[in-house]
Amino acid sequence: MMKQRFSGRTVMITGAGQGLGRAFSEAFAREGAKVALVGRTASKLESVQQKITQGGGCARVYPCYISVESEVKQMVRAVTQDLGEVSVLVNNAAYHKSVPVEQTGIELWNLQISTNLTGTFLCTREVLGPMIKQQYGKIINISSSAAKHFFPGFGAYAASKGGIVSFTHTLSEEVKRHNINVNAVYLGMTNTDYTRQRMADDPAVTISPDDMLQVEDVVPVVLFLASDDARAVMGAAIDVFGKKS
Repeated sequence: MMKQRFSGRTVMITGAGQGLGRAFSEAFAREGAKVALVGRTASKLESVQQKITQGGGCARVYPCYISVESEVKQMVRAVTQDLGEVSVLVNNAAYHKSVPVEQTGIELWNLQISTNLTGTFLCTREVLGPMIKQQYGKIINISSSAAKHFFPGFGAYAASKGGIVSFTHTLSEEVKRHNINVNAVYLGMTNTDYTRQRMADDPAVTISPDDMLQVEDVVPVVLFLASDDARAVMGAAIDVFGKKS
């Protein structure tokens, strides 16, 4: 029987309705976590919840625009009331559209910054108080290889993902004395439906799905960082690129 590393823990995952967020959610549930599924589309979250509950796990659905402060505050209050204080937060939600800087309108810039960076900040800030009070917490922020390997058209996305890493390093220094581990993952291009759709919209991207990082390669890294086995890992930004990213 698989070791239940997160038995009784409340794990909050943003972008939980598809791709890596869905895979993270299902994996945490298999290891005993009570999973708060956070995302924009209720129907997608409900599909994940159904899969988890059919397998005997525990998950609740929390539709939320994580870039909106009032919605995040309300969402975290609901999670706490339903499932208990958040012990693990995975800031996974992201938005990306490849456009050269010269052609990037302020709306597109703000959408990527607000979803990727501001959403990470808001969700983190709202769970920090209880984590500090209980002197325990794990925060994993999903950045991107685009924050350190640069591609045309990725200006807003790279800025948001680079900001996530700087935020991770700074926050870790603030809270590590409270037994809170804050770490980031530089994530390479991963074979998900969302990535394949992005590729279809950008013919300049020619990497094949088989050459991408696979979901099953990423999940164990995030679960490790969320576990007590990683208690000595603080303020790290780990390269998870795969072979070709």
